[in-house]
Amino acid sequence: MQRIVAPQHHPRAGASADERRGAIAASARSLRNGLISLAVFFALVAALLLAVPGLRSAADRISDANPAWVAAGIALEVLSCAGYVVLFDLVFGGLGGRLTKRLALAELAVNSVVSVSGLAGIALGAWVLRTRGISFGRIARRSVIVFLLTSAVNVAAVVLIGVPMWLGLLPGSRNALLTLLPAAAALATIVGVLAVGLLARRVSSRGRFSQGRVGVALGALSDGVVESLQMIRRGDWRLLGSLAYWLLDNLALYACLAAFGRVHTPSVWVVGMAYLVGMLANSLPVPAGLIAVEGGLVGMLLLFGVRPASLVLAAVVIYRAISLWVPALVGSFAFLSLRREINRPFARPLAG
Repeated sequence: MQRIVAPQHHPRAGASADERRGAIAASARSLRNGLISLAVFFALVAALLLAVPGLRSAADRISDANPAWVAAGIALEVLSCAGYVVLFDLVFGGLGGRLTKRLALAELAVNSVVSVSGLAGIALGAWVLRTRGISFGRIARRSVIVFLLTSAVNVAAVVLIGVPMWLGLLPGSRNALLTLLPAAAALATIVGVLAVGLLARRVSSRGRFSQGRVGVALGALSDGVVESLQMIRRGDWRLLGSLAYWLLDNLALYACLAAFGRVHTPSVWVVGMAYLVGMLANSLPVPAGLIAVEGGLVGMLLLFGVRPASLVLAAVVIYRAISLWVPALVGSFAFLSLRREINRPFARPLAG
């Protein structure tokens, strides 16, 4: 469980106009620099693919990609972003439709250029809500819920794909290190999150830990775990947003592999398992997970027997271009529109 950190340069509620403008400018610079980093990264990737003889075949593969499958990958990524918006609306009910969409998409833009498992985007959302008078405790609790619900799908999928694959019920590798071990780690994560939530509730009830920011953080963690479980039990249809957010991004990778001919395309289960394990590199504090995620995805697909390597590298490069640029561009426009929302009070109180 990673802690949610407040973003730097973010103004407190009631801050002066100069402070708010400075904070907005700082956030805008961070997003702009992230977009520049993405552009530089993909320019370097292109130069590397063309300059290194051993990688030139991957560059040739990219030009051979079926445009229809690439377009399908882009469409799937757009729908994945829409899934996050649906989930965000479930958790942050009462914001209003337009603000919900803008804030959710702005979070995705920040997440696409700053890694660390989505915590950067959550921090941006917390800042915007704080400037509009929402209490820190309520923001923290709701942010924990978003983080848990999006993470829960990934963790559950590792178990639901890894164990049947190891048993031979799904096509793919029966290597326990690639299937059973990640599934066991995922189960341990589920148990660990529940245990941490229970421990946080007990600790927060003690006098010295019940006050101040420590008390708020512990309360947000314990309440976030409880409310996440309650939302899952209620079965609100908007929970499908979390599933869509993961599944459609996963299928975008599958579409990029399929762009090079059906004969080379692995089963969707293999792509799913390689995606789940390979994307763990996205939790590293590297801007947009650059290099780390690409290496993780290519390595896992190769370990699962996807060949040839040049095709795998080409498909991953195309997928990463889609999965980073689609939310970055769409979310950047949403972020710019958020400037008009800063410090504007809500017409009605935020639920929960």
